[in-house]
Amino acid sequence: MFIETEKTELPLLRRTQRVLARIPLSVSGKMNDEIPFEEESFTIAVNAEGGLLQMRKAVRKGQRLSLFQAKTGQQTFCIVAHIGPFDDGCASVKVRFLEPQPEFWHITFPPDDWTPHHPDSKFNRRSHVQDRMPIRA
Repeated sequence: MFIETEKTELPLLRRTQRVLARIPLSVSGKMNDEIPFEEESFTIAVNAEGGLLQMRKAVRKGQRLSLFQAKTGQQTFCIVAHIGPFDDGCASVKVRFLEPQPEFWHITFPPDDWTPHHPDSKFNRRSHVQDRMPIRA
């Protein structure tokens, strides 16, 4: 299923934490606003407001797409926010949901103030453990 293309201005700033995740998807839309297409794809990274997909089909900024997860049976709609250059027949395509949907990806996102230096970070814990270890001569 797909929606007709509309021109939409999208903010360039990411407002939620990004998580690297490879989630298989079926992406559909319309080529040149007329010819329906569907392709099997996957995410490279996701956030509560969209994600970064790997796609073979040529899409354009502002184009509406449908994302379907066969594993969960969920479908949502999004807008193409940015298209990277084609490399080996694929492009990295950033998409933004029409409304934030963190539950679509079925993962827990870190809080907005999270960084690798946050006290709850595994990276930060590892640093403290190394700092406490005695130096062997």
